[in-house]
Amino acid sequence: MNSRVVIEGPAVPEDANGQKPSVSVIVVNYNGGGIVLDCVKAAGRQSISGFELILVDNHSTDGSLDELRRFFESGSANYPFKLISLDRNTGFAGGNIEGLLDASGQYIALLNNDAVPQPGWLGELVSAMDSRPEAGMCASNLICMGTNTIDSAGDGYATIMRGFKRGEGQPASAFADRQYVFGACAGAALFRRKMIDEIGFLDRDFFVIHEDVDMSFRAQLSGWKVLHVPQAMAFHRVRSSIGTMSDMAVYYTVRNSELTKIKNMPLGLFMRLLFQFILGEAAEFLYFAVKHRRLGVYLKAKLDVLKHLPGVIRKRRAVMAMKKVPDEYILSIMTPASGRQFFRMKLDKFMRG
Repeated sequence: MNSRVVIEGPAVPEDANGQKPSVSVIVVNYNGGGIVLDCVKAAGRQSISGFELILVDNHSTDGSLDELRRFFESGSANYPFKLISLDRNTGFAGGNIEGLLDASGQYIALLNNDAVPQPGWLGELVSAMDSRPEAGMCASNLICMGTNTIDSAGDGYATIMRGFKRGEGQPASAFADRQYVFGACAGAALFRRKMIDEIGFLDRDFFVIHEDVDMSFRAQLSGWKVLHVPQAMAFHRVRSSIGTMSDMAVYYTVRNSELTKIKNMPLGLFMRLLFQFILGEAAEFLYFAVKHRRLGVYLKAKLDVLKHLPGVIRKRRAVMAMKKVPDEYILSIMTPASGRQFFRMKLDKFMRG
């Protein structure tokens, strides 16, 4: 992959101890005209200093790269930054991987180009991670733009072996306390570099969707914890890039859900949850193939899982070699599919979606 730095801002300063900034904020842009500048400007207004911004453009064709270039060339950014242009679209996962290569921080923050962080967002995440050395990730409160409704209060993973947005559709006030959760939505999250060095980063093969669930699963298996920090808030224009029920969204949702479980689910736990897995497969088929009439895309996604099988099995071996926690722990942080709240959330989404 060839990338080039189009514009580079002030040099990254070192403190009195010779340390680089503690946080690198990575924003991946793809055709984000009209929205990405809102994200960049808000990222630059954070209440803490000592961070750098790395903007990776995924070969946009809508003029948004020129929009970003004009912003940075105007001198509006008075913090260290890099604007990097890629020669093809590498997806959310690939774009962040390219950004990580230029990141100098010991904490890595990821932010969607359609998210607008509040001024205290980054400071709250850093403070929380500083106080919890066992936390490898910190999840934000992602709130649907223009509402007080949760898009994601971290990620959950249900016993039907599918990831989901924790708190989706509920009032933000219902998620006011910090607590450990299964995963962090990478649309607005903080990652400890030490953890990344141990377990790896986002999986390039996922391209988009569920790449954060996969990484959260690997983190949990390796003994790292994920902390939800509700005080770290960002507003989100949900699925502004790929749509809610586009062919692309359906394909990667279905395919990557399968890749996540094949790569990470312990075999003994899979067998214990086999019946619930079958129910989940049936519900997924009804939702995508029947209700939304995406049978062709659904079948393509399932067939493409088979094409990826040799590679994902190799990755699974590496994941299982890093496993430090018992299956009972993983089960304890999964959400029972039979639980009333989860069932009602999924039923409501099925009826409305």
